[in-house]
Amino acid sequence: MAWALGGCTLFGPATTPTLTADQVLSTAQAIAEQTRSAATPTFTRAPASPTASVPLETATPTPTGTPTSAVVTASYNANVRSGPGANYPVIDVFLQGETAAAVGKYDEPVDGRWWSIDRLAQGLDGWVWGGAVVFSGDDASVPFLVPPPTPTETP
Repeated sequence: MAWALGGCTLFGPATTPTLTADQVLSTAQAIAEQTRSAATPTFTRAPASPTASVPLETATPTPTGTPTSAVVTASYNANVRSGPGANYPVIDVFLQGETAAAVGKYDEPVDGRWWSIDRLAQGLDGWVWGGAVVFSGDDASVPFLVPPPTPTETP
């Protein structure tokens, strides 16, 4: 019985009104005419202030130059020595990632460049081999230093 009632409705078949081409065209023309005749808002500029305004005082920025301080950063855990060379005793360790101010330099004939450092964090100041650090800054601002006397071996 359900199959027989499937196509029936209580109020008859539902129909959708169909518009003719002339009705669609006249509706579109009416909407276009309303759009053309609609008022277009015009914006007016606000009148200029009749009183002069006082500019607010602002702080003048202080010019800053490019930092010229020389800095070394440990590439790996490196020995800090009492002088520029492997023959000087180790006095501390410069840990990987730590930074220090490079306050002097010395070119050792065998090992190459050594940096005299002032530690920015805890630790003893001393000399660190240039191959163990990354240098940044102005190399010309770091003076060459005379190394301390070479340690003598005690019997």
